[in-house]
Amino acid sequence: MPTFQTLRVEKILGVREGLQRMQLEDESKAYALTAVIGLIEVGDLVLVNTTAVELGLGTGGWHVVHSTQSRTERHALNGGQVLKARYLSEQLEVDPHVSDRTDLVGARILLCVLHSHFGAVSVALKSPNLGYLMTDQAGLPLRLSDVVANLESRDLLKCTATAGQAFGGDLEAVSVASAAASLLDHGCSQMILAAGPGHVGTASILGFSGIELAGHASVLVALGAQVGLCVRASSADGRQRHQGISHHNRTILRAIPVPIEVPIPFGDDTSWISENGHRPFPIEPADVSTAIADSGMTVLTMGRPIEEDPIACAHVGAAAAWLRTPRNGY
Repeated sequence: MPTFQTLRVEKILGVREGLQRMQLEDESKAYALTAVIGLIEVGDLVLVNTTAVELGLGTGGWHVVHSTQSRTERHALNGGQVLKARYLSEQLEVDPHVSDRTDLVGARILLCVLHSHFGAVSVALKSPNLGYLMTDQAGLPLRLSDVVANLESRDLLKCTATAGQAFGGDLEAVSVASAAASLLDHGCSQMILAAGPGHVGTASILGFSGIELAGHASVLVALGAQVGLCVRASSADGRQRHQGISHHNRTILRAIPVPIEVPIPFGDDTSWISENGHRPFPIEPADVSTAIADSGMTVLTMGRPIEEDPIACAHVGAAAAWLRTPRNGY
């Protein structure tokens, strides 16, 4: 069961849209989602969930503020008739975007297994029409994402949409399909679909967050979108299953019943893509390392700067190049 502790706020460390970070009286750190908790002040007594820190799992060493005990009321920050984080004590009301679209023709959507890959592709793409569709398979609050905050501050992201139980995007949506439609409505013909921070894997064939992409691909293709998969590959990951082409890619492709495109650097083996019933898309990769250096951003993948992993950069760069290369008739 979760563990909680009541502590006083000693210092506010940072504030941005939807998020506050703070230091507590015992010198531990915590973050608060202001859409859920409201704004917190120095001196407030807060109840924090300490579970992840105590177990050494997730959250990067930060406790999560569950509630403030200094003030019993807060001004409602949200509005709408749909609840997200339903049936949890933190459930909040949102006003979802409702589109009149009946298909997704015109959308070019790149599926990413890792949140960090979404960041690297976005930096390399430098598109004025890029939308981010965040699913609810990992972290639910979009405003927890440093990647999103950094991209927005550099005008590398036009619009964000949070689907399902995920919340905090510029647009709220009930489903992945309606989230894609909402981004099209707001001029984002290029989209990256990925879970938020907090990808989970169990070192098993089926037990990883990214397998959700198989179902999303099927729906998006059926509704007329052009769909591609960003290949997860590595020359730096110490785990055998993720060296070279990650086993995640093969599992996802095997589970998608309709053909999609898989961007791959020119000259790389593509047989594993064809063998799983999909279309290789050989292409010259965008220069991810240079783009990241020019942006001033830091993009970490599995705790390492992605520039330290040439194979990862090559495949992410191929995905960025695919996203900027729409084709008629597909």
